[in-house]
Amino acid sequence: MVEKSSKLNKSEEILNAALELFTAKGFDGTAVPLIAEKANVAAGTIYRYFASKEELVNSLFQRWQESLYNKIKSDFPAEENPREQFHCIWKSMAEFQRENPLAFDFLEMQYNLPYLDKKSIEKRALLLKFLTRFAHNNRNILRNLPPDALIAIVWGAFVGLVKGSRNGKIKLDSAFLKESEELMWIAIRLPT
Repeated sequence: MVEKSSKLNKSEEILNAALELFTAKGFDGTAVPLIAEKANVAAGTIYRYFASKEELVNSLFQRWQESLYNKIKSDFPAEENPREQFHCIWKSMAEFQRENPLAFDFLEMQYNLPYLDKKSIEKRALLLKFLTRFAHNNRNILRNLPPDALIAIVWGAFVGLVKGSRNGKIKLDSAFLKESEELMWIAIRLPT
């Protein structure tokens, strides 16, 4: 039993070290020996858990992409009006970013990169399908843009706010998030 727990801890230490390094240095700038050093394991130990650096980055991506998807989906009020649904999406994104800042940055850096495998792309597609469904179900009150464009507008704005908060120009407190949410809602809904 202790051996299994120790294995799990090593795997978690490797994943945590990789998350930190991939986020700071990118995929290409992160060598396996650097991950091993950060995780305090021998480089060969990493290959007991992950066949390659690509498998490691995909494991991380899948874990955190699924976590973001679950965060947004689990709080989604399917029976509420579209404005309340949008509020929950925005709030869930903000909570995920606040609770997992490294993972949020990591996910943002990994989208559309060639080393993402089929399973990673499928995990990403789950969230995109969910958000596309929201846009499609509310097409009578949202601007006449493709769902992908509406998603890009909201996601891009949110990422920009997060980046602005990192350089100290924006304070992502609850009042600011509420006001920026309202601006995003105005941006994507049809004028009244």
